[in-house]
Amino acid sequence: MIFRHIPPSPRFTLIEVVVALAILSLSLAGLLQMALNSTQQIGGAMEQWKNEHMLAQAAEYLMLQSEDNVEIPEEFFPYREYSVETVCDDPEGLPEDYNDLEGQLPLRRWNISVIRNSDGKKTAEVNIDRLGYDYQKN
Repeated sequence: MIFRHIPPSPRFTLIEVVVALAILSLSLAGLLQMALNSTQQIGGAMEQWKNEHMLAQAAEYLMLQSEDNVEIPEEFFPYREYSVETVCDDPEGLPEDYNDLEGQLPLRRWNISVIRNSDGKKTAEVNIDRLGYDYQKN
C-alpha cells in the first residue's frame, strides 16, 4: 500500500483569530464613532439652518414695514416657541449732520433678533441698514 502525503490544509491559530477579531472590533468601534459624530453635526446644522431661516423670514417681513409696525403676524412667523425682537436706531460711525441734510432720507439701523421663549436665548441676529422712508426725527 502506498501512502501519499497530503499537505495539511492551512488553518489559523487561536492567536491569529483573536488578533483579527480585535482589529475588526476596533474598526467597527471607529466607524460607529464617526457615524455618531456625523449625526450630531447634522443635528447642529439643522438647528442652525432653522434659526437662520426664521431670521430671514422675520427680516424679509420687517423690511417691508414701517418702524411703527414691528409686530409680525403668525401667518408670516408661525413659530410659537420663538419670538422676534426689533430695535431701530441711528447707525454708528456716520457724520453727525448726515441725517440732517436737505432732501436726504435718514439712514436707520435695524437690529433683528430671534429669541427662544423657553430660555430667552438669542438664537440668531442680524443688523440691517436701510433708508428710513417713514422715520420722523424729533
